[in-house]
Amino acid sequence: GRDHIERLCSAVRTHALVELDLSNCFEPGIGDAMLTSLLTSGGLKLEKLVMSSNNITSAVSTLLADFLATNPRLKELNLVDNRLNDSDAALIATALRSNTTLRYLHLHGNEITNVEQSLRLVLYDESSLNSAADSNHICIVVGYIGNNSHSRGQINRAA
Repeated sequence: GRDHIERLCSAVRTHALVELDLSNCFEPGIGDAMLTSLLTSGGLKLEKLVMSSNNITSAVSTLLADFLATNPRLKELNLVDNRLNDSDAALIATALRSNTTLRYLHLHGNEITNVEQSLRLVLYDESSLNSAADSNHICIVVGYIGNNSHSRGQINRAA
């Protein structure tokens, strides 16, 4: 319940955790209150957050996207084996436009039909020079569902 959420958030703040693995912790699904409390904890120093197999759905993906758009210290986000779909991938993609710290995003095992198509324009938009310059060139997206591989999809800015 709410008491467990507060204890977890207090531990994250108090101990300045940089890695937190919450895999398989929220069987019915992680709720808005839990995620909001965790992501808005003052002094959050998380660099790696693993939330695989938690039945994360569209309701929560908006909170994740909003968090990513604030450009937090987070360098790795693992959302493997949840229930994210193409719309969720588009929300995350939009957030990545303003995020310069996230290096790895794990998405395989979700209901996203084509991760590459959903995130390609954010990682590297060739439609114009301005679009190319505005693209996020540092994030590696792991887990292209369309071809069932777990390859990395990194596109680097030309030197």
